[in-house]
Amino acid sequence: MKKLGLFSGAMFALLLVLMPLSAARAAAGPADFFKGKVIECVVPYKTGGGYDAWVRALSPFFKKYAGATMVIKNVPGAGSLIGTNKVFISDPTGLTIGIINGPGTMQAQLTDIKGVKYDLAKFTWLARLTAEQRLLVAGAKSKYKTIEAMEKAPAQAPVKVGAPGLGSSNFYESVLIAEALGINIDMVTGYDTANEVTVAIIRGELDAATGSYSSVINPVQNGDMVVAAQYGDLNMPDVAKAPHVKNLPVKAKDGKELLAIVFALNDVGRAIVAPPGLPADRAKFLEGALKKCLDDPTFQAIAKKQQMEIVYLSGAQAKQIAQKGLAISPALKKKLKDVAAKYQKQ
Repeated sequence: MKKLGLFSGAMFALLLVLMPLSAARAAAGPADFFKGKVIECVVPYKTGGGYDAWVRALSPFFKKYAGATMVIKNVPGAGSLIGTNKVFISDPTGLTIGIINGPGTMQAQLTDIKGVKYDLAKFTWLARLTAEQRLLVAGAKSKYKTIEAMEKAPAQAPVKVGAPGLGSSNFYESVLIAEALGINIDMVTGYDTANEVTVAIIRGELDAATGSYSSVINPVQNGDMVVAAQYGDLNMPDVAKAPHVKNLPVKAKDGKELLAIVFALNDVGRAIVAPPGLPADRAKFLEGALKKCLDDPTFQAIAKKQQMEIVYLSGAQAKQIAQKGLAISPALKKKLKDVAAKYQKQ
């Protein structure tokens, strides 16, 4: 009994030593978890595009505020669906995040595009970086340089419009606007990035495309492209003379409803998300780090120089907008699918 007592005493003493260590581990927060770690940020496009530019600009600031190194992994394909799928199925540790094309991925989900393996409502939303003004641009070599000229394009000589893929916002915006305004278009998809579409327009291989302000404003200012129309809630002085799509007369019976989809889904913007099931404390930490990056004066100067407009929303706010966008009526969802199917290449 005496030996047992000595043994019990020794065990008790050992527990007293180990308990503070266990408590310290238990108290270790997300900052300790992420410190020194590598976080993979998936970009669902090739290098060189607008989405890629955003995360590459953020990367050094992310290390400053999160304590982790952000490594960019470009996973292009299917108009951003492949990269978005990759983020969705990754382990929810916080070590894999991604930037997504909110409007494009939402419209792909709503229309049941083959290859969609994600559910936007289930992502862990960390932040919306921007919801830029969108522009309908035409090439300087095109005969369809104005919205009026596009509206008069005959069926036998349609406006040739380009987009990165069937899951891209460029595709959906283009076909919905064309359908609503009664514009005859030939929809050309399969480009890996919006930049490739821009090059094709400048070369005269395409007539037009839709794109974010930051991704097309340089060739517009260089004279290689012109702005035929704009849509969004921002006021950009250098495109102020371009007509707003919401003010143009619709030709289709349900044209206003189709344009309402374009405007609503554009609000989702470019967002940073993590896989479903990320622990709340880690999500909150990453969200806070991203907000600090966007608020950093040096980052803001870089964003301004690269003409990247910061239009921030918290993760909760971005998720709410996404959920609202997914909650369209069955009739409108069917119409969206019908319009998309009409312009998809077989």
